[in-house]
Amino acid sequence: MKHQICINRDYGWFTGGFDNNQKHKHYAIQLSIPLESHVIIKASETTIESEQPVLIKSNVAHQILSDTPQFLLLINPASAIGHFWSHLCEGEIQEVSCTPASDLKNLLSDKSWQPQLAPQLNAIIEAYDCFCSTAIHQGDERVNQALAYLSNHFERVVPLDEVAAHVHLSSSRFLHLFKAQTGITYRRAQLWNKLVKGLTQFGKKSFTEIAHQNGFADSAHLSRVFKEHFGFSPRAFLKISQFVQV
Repeated sequence: MKHQICINRDYGWFTGGFDNNQKHKHYAIQLSIPLESHVIIKASETTIESEQPVLIKSNVAHQILSDTPQFLLLINPASAIGHFWSHLCEGEIQEVSCTPASDLKNLLSDKSWQPQLAPQLNAIIEAYDCFCSTAIHQGDERVNQALAYLSNHFERVVPLDEVAAHVHLSSSRFLHLFKAQTGITYRRAQLWNKLVKGLTQFGKKSFTEIAHQNGFADSAHLSRVFKEHFGFSPRAFLKISQFVQV
């Protein structure tokens, strides 16, 4: 199966196999859905072999041992969508049978995969967030407000004091609450914002230019952060990309 790739502001996904996958961990929450047979994922203390969707929390070291085609969804934990998914996984890694995971698997069950499915996949992903009336977790209202504020101002990096003032908290209190609710730091949340902006320029400018224009020290810094978030390098991303949607 050829790789199909989609990147949006709060998540990214791609379909295909994983040859020579090494043990790694990244900032994103990961959902793996096998497309043909099963998926084997090894974490530090757990190995799961399943034909069902498998959810992995942020910053959990893991390795995909099967190279059969699958759908891989990577979600920004510091987003309303990420806030929803982060509370579906009780452990570091586990099978999930929630409605959005089942809906995605059912849509992907058609082996005659076509890129035209992308809008339908995105619609399912975006239908579930911590503001959804059917969500299992609403979270702290101040963090919900902060996540909404960041989404509405996605075109720029929002300073800490600005978002803290918006939700009527001191900067230190906001940092503590944000980390407690999302599982990641506010600085890491802003890195995702810069990274996704840089993605819109992939293939159009050099990695050095992209790094400097989006707040990274150099191309090596950009490459390191990209790999932490998505599990592979920017060059590998360009090599396998069939389409990119931002």
